Amino acid sequence: MNKVTAMRPWQRRLRIAEIRDMAVAQLFYKRDDFDADGCHAELEALVQTGADMQGPDMLEADIALKLAFGARPRRAQKSLYRLYKSRLARLEQERFEQFVSLLTLASERGVSLEGIFIPQSFNAMDHDAIWSDLRSVFQKLETVVGEVFLNSGTLLGVVRDKALIAHDDDIDLAVVLKPGNQTDAAEAWIEMQGLLAEHGLLAKRQGPNPGTVKLISGGSYNIDLFPAWIDDGAVFVYPHTSGQLEESDLLPLKPCETSGLPIPAHPEAMLAQNYGDGWRVPDPGYEFPWADANRRFSVFREALVK
Repeated sequence: MNKVTAMRPWQRRLRIAEIRDMAVAQLFYKRDDFDADGCHAELEALVQTGADMQGPDMLEADIALKLAFGARPRRAQKSLYRLYKSRLARLEQERFEQFVSLLTLASERGVSLEGIFIPQSFNAMDHDAIWSDLRSVFQKLETVVGEVFLNSGTLLGVVRDKALIAHDDDIDLAVVLKPGNQTDAAEAWIEMQGLLAEHGLLAKRQGPNPGTVKLISGGSYNIDLFPAWIDDGAVFVYPHTSGQLEESDLLPLKPCETSGLPIPAHPEAMLAQNYGDGWRVPDPGYEFPWADANRRFSVFREALVK
């Protein structure tokens, strides 16, 4: 049994925190004898589960090591975004901002952050400016692809909080495709993406999920667009609603009180389907059950990649 294997969980956590502190110190006071490769190897040995790799101290150590020892700053981007999400899930947004402040201070002392995007939540943004931008986006979308409505986390915010959710960082929309089954919806979704591309509405970088597309926004946030359709009077909105709601729960769309933008006819019914009956109580650590949802929409997803 080696030293790492013999460690108890609290000892592993303590050692990860120690490496994190040493790595951050290197951003400001470089030691020529500091063994960065050895620290990376030790961090990997200390990890027992995938969840350990997403721990804030582990992520901060990884970011600091990459920035302090000449790696391209972009190599730290994925860990920085995971750190951001990890802190939000723990209600530790201020600790993320403190770490970003350290990185900013280090950049003033010569550490390059070129090409790194610092994630921001809606808590730090001008909501009026976002709604103004979205009204312009809606006008373009409605002209090109038809009816669009606020969806998922954005819908949850305007109904429950009368505002964008403070710890969120992207806008969720859904477009109402022509009626049909999952195969028909997939064909309509592919056709719609062609129209969006023709009109310059698609973001340059798209995610790995073919069931969503990213749109160009006028701010430092993402806009995710999801497909919705009606099949024999039942509502489908990928990935959260697969026939559990009736057409009258969605249509006709109505303006929300907060932004004036379209929302479902009965938003509470859709939120209960998306987040469960406890949707009225904030839960920053909520994780959507993607595996189950993708199984329910397997025909739709398979049709997208044929």
